Amino acid sequence: MGNLKLYIDVVKEVRKERGEFCECCGVSAKYIHHIIRVSESSIHSPLVYEKGNLIILCDDCHALMHPLLRNVSQWKIASKDRGQALNRQL
Repeated sequence: MGNLKLYIDVVKEVRKERGEFCECCGVSAKYIHHIIRVSESSIHSPLVYEKGNLIILCDDCHALMHPLLRNVSQWKIASKDRGQALNRQL
């Protein structure tokens, strides 16, 4: 990544502001995902460091964002009951 320190600082800010839960389904999460992919915007794009272009995701929701990297059966498992944890928290 162009400026790793800047990216790490932005990720820390996003986690501090939004917490440690998946913004899609509400379960505990560890991934920060670029909404507009780095491969589409380029590694040197300001979008790489834009908090509005980042979303916190759990393992399963992150897998749904990259279905071509997983096999079909894993994708079906990950997509089952997505959002149920968030609904229970509300």
